[in-house]
Amino acid sequence: MNKKIPFYDLYGEPFIRQEPGAVHVEDIAYRSSELKWEISPHRHNKLVQIVIVFNNSWAARLDEREYQLNGDWGVIIPAGVVHGFHFKPRTQGFVISIDDSFLVSNYGETSLNQLLLKPLTVEFENAARLVHLKHHIELLMYEINYNELGSPIAVEQLLKLILLNIFRQKNTTLLASNARSRETEIVVNFRSLIELNYTSHMTIPDYAEKLHISTSKLNRICKSLLNDSPKAIAHQRLITEAKRRLIYTTQTIDEIALHLGFKDSAYFCRFFKLATNTTPTLFKQQSNIN
Repeated sequence: MNKKIPFYDLYGEPFIRQEPGAVHVEDIAYRSSELKWEISPHRHNKLVQIVIVFNNSWAARLDEREYQLNGDWGVIIPAGVVHGFHFKPRTQGFVISIDDSFLVSNYGETSLNQLLLKPLTVEFENAARLVHLKHHIELLMYEINYNELGSPIAVEQLLKLILLNIFRQKNTTLLASNARSRETEIVVNFRSLIELNYTSHMTIPDYAEKLHISTSKLNRICKSLLNDSPKAIAHQRLITEAKRRLIYTTQTIDEIALHLGFKDSAYFCRFFKLATNTTPTLFKQQSNIN
């Protein structure tokens, strides 16, 4: 005899809640710990869910498929899809639940909404992207729980950033599966390392060592795929951040130089002028930002 699979609104809650919300976020441990970390198969009538687990092993069932996942993964569960999970005790992560009418009204037929139409598993291999994802989810939880002025706008935009993060990771994974998958993966990881280390002024041999390749190979791949040298790419990230701070902050030249890891402002000014053909002071003046 087939066992009837229950419908829930949010898992473990009745189908009808007293105060329904368009978007909901909770820690995985919030309910799973009470259920011995085992979520029985169930489905939601009008809710799309995104389950994110950080640095752990877990099992996910999506309709008839079983997935054994290890590391940093996201699972997308469209409305109506039967799903269940087995987590290890003390698993860290989040469950984001979204009313499908909210998705249609806010994102329409965009690629972000299309992302949520079919079951999907996504591994987050980009360290910087994972940091941003966790930060945006925590901000989304705050906006939902504290309902401050303009919270609906913040919720919509933060959810969009979360979906965009997943969309980018999905496409990165697809890129890495093409004929140049290894080289593409190296470039993606190199950019991620730059994002995490650009203020420490790591040398290119240090980057190559972290990527487990030779300096010459990193140089060849960057010139082939990015049409520039690794050193120029790393320096450009510093220049981009310097320009942002010169335009959008009130920091002094000395403060910006210190933040970007330069030994002194004179060295920073020489570095900036060599890259831009102008001084930081003149650049700031020409930007018309006081």
